[in-house]
Amino acid sequence: MHRRRFATILILPLLATTCWAQTAFPEPAKVVPTDQDLGQIRGEIAQLGKLIESLPKLGEDHFADIAIFHKAAEWIDRHHEYYNDKYAGMTLKVLGRGRERAQQAKLDNLEWDQAEGSIVRGFISKVDSSVQPYCIIVPKGYDGLKRQRLDVILHGRGATLNEVSFLAGHDGKPAPAAGTPLTLHIFGRTNNAYRWAGETDVFEAVEAVKRHYPVDESKIVLQGFSMGGAGAWHLGLHHPNSWRTVEAGAGFTETKNYAKLKETPEPILKGLHIYDSTDYATNAANIPMVGYGGEDDPQLQASSNIIEVLKNSGVKFTTEGLLTKAEGLDFLRIVGAKMGHKVDPASRKLMDVFHNERVDKPRPTDIDFVTYTLKYPKAGWLRLVGLRRHYELARIQGKISGETAIVTANDNITLIAIDRQVAETVRINGQSLPLRAAAKGLLPDVYYQNVDAQWRLLEHQSSLQIEANGDRRKVPGIQGPIDDAFTSSFLIVKGTGKPTSPQVQEWADRRLEQFAKDWDKWLRGKVRIKNDVDVTDEDIAAHHLIAFGDPGSNGIIARTLADLPLKWPSDASITPTLITANPLNPRRYLVINSGHTFGSKEFSGTNALLYPRMGDWGTFSLEGNSEKLIATGYFDEGWKP
Repeated sequence: MHRRRFATILILPLLATTCWAQTAFPEPAKVVPTDQDLGQIRGEIAQLGKLIESLPKLGEDHFADIAIFHKAAEWIDRHHEYYNDKYAGMTLKVLGRGRERAQQAKLDNLEWDQAEGSIVRGFISKVDSSVQPYCIIVPKGYDGLKRQRLDVILHGRGATLNEVSFLAGHDGKPAPAAGTPLTLHIFGRTNNAYRWAGETDVFEAVEAVKRHYPVDESKIVLQGFSMGGAGAWHLGLHHPNSWRTVEAGAGFTETKNYAKLKETPEPILKGLHIYDSTDYATNAANIPMVGYGGEDDPQLQASSNIIEVLKNSGVKFTTEGLLTKAEGLDFLRIVGAKMGHKVDPASRKLMDVFHNERVDKPRPTDIDFVTYTLKYPKAGWLRLVGLRRHYELARIQGKISGETAIVTANDNITLIAIDRQVAETVRINGQSLPLRAAAKGLLPDVYYQNVDAQWRLLEHQSSLQIEANGDRRKVPGIQGPIDDAFTSSFLIVKGTGKPTSPQVQEWADRRLEQFAKDWDKWLRGKVRIKNDVDVTDEDIAAHHLIAFGDPGSNGIIARTLADLPLKWPSDASITPTLITANPLNPRRYLVINSGHTFGSKEFSGTNALLYPRMGDWGTFSLEGNSEKLIATGYFDEGWKP
């Protein structure tokens, strides 16, 4: 394997400073509950914990339906998130609801499972095994056998939002009228604009609902306003397959102007291509979208940005009064007359009509899809599996003509997968190839690779090699950057050996401690941690491994050292962070010496600040207790410098 020494990489220019106008919102005021209230809260937390431990064995979801109340009280008390005089009472009410459900479970009477109205429930996240809440609203006369439309609602930013206020605010409201869709309110680990683990949370909550309610997967509607609007723009345009219609109100759709970034270095600019919705505006061709903004709301700019990008790509728009429609796309922008940061009743009615007129119609099969990363690889019956260069435009178009799938892919795309059921043959950039019966008909998708500007079919064994990532390349789900490792199941690995560099070890220990604190506060869970000597083959198969230390202290780093993309520096004051396909299991990541590349300052500020501060690797210079990031960048598509 070709390697370069860090000494060579250090000749790269130093990072410029990234600035923004507002780094953090003021911390909301808090109150100190009375000693009596605190004593009662902490006593009831302990009692509910013991009651939960005594329960008969429950399925994960039903356990989570009870544990969310205990977790909510633990987190509000540990982080002292009593934001006004009502929070202590809300916490006691939440603990009481937890006791009530636990007693019902002891009697094998899970009455909330069949209830109507607003019901708070939970799931256990695969990311960190934490219990996360959601709310499902079940209408009157609910038919538990008939597949139903599901509306997914993304909330706006709430500085005083936590599990207690979410549960207390949603639990026990009366059922809406018969015929109202099932409605899912996402908690999303509080305020992250549904990015990183917050993005995963949305899909895990939808899956939890589908395990208990008969959801029609062809009729899932996504809606959000403000921060939720930013989330709806993002999730709608990056995941057009997942929704039947999308409604995005206000929010933001790009980073540089919204967050007022200045002096932004190239590695940071590349990372903005992950989440900036403006880069994915073309994907409005694949999903009916309605954007909204108040006439007097600065966040009207979010939808204006999308329209501007589409206009620049050749899409024509017509505006009549406060409505703007696209020609050739099912895209509508509604402006609320004289509205600030809210939705007026007339606009709400128009948006409801937009969804209702489309939700029962079949999804079109034509595709026009763009992405900048294999983190977002799929539209309809097409999936991108390989790129020449991440963070550059990849565009693929497809349509079905009789028994032929016609596909056009730009030159940044090297590997695609096509659902074999859509047609008998495929024509890729003019080349005709078999589809339905290809590769022995054994896999759901058929893989095609671009070699020397020619597309060729991959047979069964080669396809299996791709799915196993046997060549250790960037593939969907294993493409970086560092922050991506914390969007699915990860395990922190601590070293138990003797450090090669005590200075590096002390630095790594501080970084791990801070990451664990940030995760607990801002992403509402506890990180999984194991010593290196206790890591099993099952752990390597199931989790991304996040190893802290150096080759002397950490056995996982020592085991993979020869296969890392970069050679470990001999200078004890220089230390690496990196992400790569794990040499021990290339379908999972290996990360060294890094949690998220942003922290509390960014989590407490505007959500647009939650973008990567490093790429796939970074090097730090250490002096005493200080650190300085001196270089960062991205590996190529083969995880090489």
